[in-house]
Amino acid sequence: MPVLEVTQLRLKELSADDPALLESLQTVRAELQTGSHFYNCIDDPSLIYILGTWPSLDAHIDFLASPSKDHILGPQEKMLQFCWTLHVELGGVDWLSLDAPFLAIERISVSKESTWVFDEAVQRHAQQLQGSHPFKLAHGWRCDAARNHHEAIVFSAWQTPQAHVAFAAKDSQDGQYKTLQMTCARNLEREVVH
Repeated sequence: MPVLEVTQLRLKELSADDPALLESLQTVRAELQTGSHFYNCIDDPSLIYILGTWPSLDAHIDFLASPSKDHILGPQEKMLQFCWTLHVELGGVDWLSLDAPFLAIERISVSKESTWVFDEAVQRHAQQLQGSHPFKLAHGWRCDAARNHHEAIVFSAWQTPQAHVAFAAKDSQDGQYKTLQMTCARNLEREVVH
């Protein structure tokens, strides 16, 4: 099953607007054929997010263990520091509204007994947004989480960061789920119109 890779990287001594960064990211995307998209965190501009599709979790793990990893990713070591990667069973980037200027990514820890209820809550949230929101909301489950740990990743796209309406998992009254991280990021390949 295809998986969506979400990787967080920290910039080293350059800005997200540096043309060399985007050129390097695009070169890697072309070599790996992952259809990756690139985002820069609004709250911490030193953070970059890469979202790309792999045929399977094993395909990405095999690449990371291969000699070609250093050849392909090596040139980026002077620009980027690895922070973390996670994988989501989402079927790829086609489920996301990647044409939007901004993307919100929410990592939410969910208790085992609440996974079904959580899925329903996300669906209700998506339906509420449909009438007034031009972009779709997508979510999936982390497929590389530790045993007995259930982490949902919610993606929503927006015209502006201010328009983002966060999924209120942190307001869960019964403690069945809580927000681990919420990030709003701008699309590095899309010119933002003010």
